[in-house]
Amino acid sequence: MATERLSSEMAQSTGIILTAGTVSFGNEWLQTETPNFRIPVATLVAAVFLDGVEKLYPKAAVGISVIALITVIITPLHGKSPMQTIVDVLPK
Repeated sequence: MATERLSSEMAQSTGIILTAGTVSFGNEWLQTETPNFRIPVATLVAAVFLDGVEKLYPKAAVGISVIALITVIITPLHGKSPMQTIVDVLPK
């Protein structure tokens, strides 16, 4: 009787894309004072998609997730970017 062990290892791109989604969700919530629950849903879909891509092309999936994270951090959408928010919070 063969026993298969299921892997519980997370894909490399998953942590990066979840970080991008968390930063985006938090920034939107701070600026609008209402949570936008479309962001976590879209993040989950992106993480599942990139997990599939990573099985075929690992470097591409990680690259796409890093590009998404950088874009989320520096691009202002509906107000300030997360980087601008952090600069405003830090003492001068």
